[in-house]
Amino acid sequence: MPLLIHMNIPATIGLSILRAPYAIPDAPLPTHVLFVQSRFSSALPLLLPIHAGLYAASFRADFPATQSSFLPVLNPSAHTLTVPVVPFSVPYPSTLPLLFLFALGLEPSPQTELAYRLLPPSVVTEFPNTAAMAAILARIAGLESVVERNEGMWRNVLALGVSDGKVVEMVGTVWSVTKEARRMRGRLQGDR
Repeated sequence: MPLLIHMNIPATIGLSILRAPYAIPDAPLPTHVLFVQSRFSSALPLLLPIHAGLYAASFRADFPATQSSFLPVLNPSAHTLTVPVVPFSVPYPSTLPLLFLFALGLEPSPQTELAYRLLPPSVVTEFPNTAAMAAILARIAGLESVVERNEGMWRNVLALGVSDGKVVEMVGTVWSVTKEARRMRGRLQGDR
């Protein structure tokens, strides 16, 4: 297993507050920033702002404990917010922003939009025919990167205990299609 990067994690971080049209309407301000590292990779960490209450409502996994009693400080005149930073570890950090977008309910699009972000459009157009989806995916170049990303997304869903059943179902379907495509690809290559 690769070694984790050991960095000094700051106790707090200042965030700029965006105004419309860039901000998500009615989204709560973050209460923390997650310093996200993988247990299995030495990739650089991600810093993800999050609202602890929204996290608690969306995931079964406990919100990470902070090492300080620092509370968020809003400076309206400077349009900044200072929040505590907490270490956070998941199996596959690079899919976490996308998972948060859907699991926290910040993406108002239908759940099939999540499939379009995880699979090529030519595959998703066959939804819900998973056999046809897998057959198309098996013939697409770059399948291994799709397998790695979708397995990582599925592992994150399981590790965090996503509460939204539609998100769990969609990611599970995507992962099943991806696994079947990998199996089919192996058979196709064996026939050559």
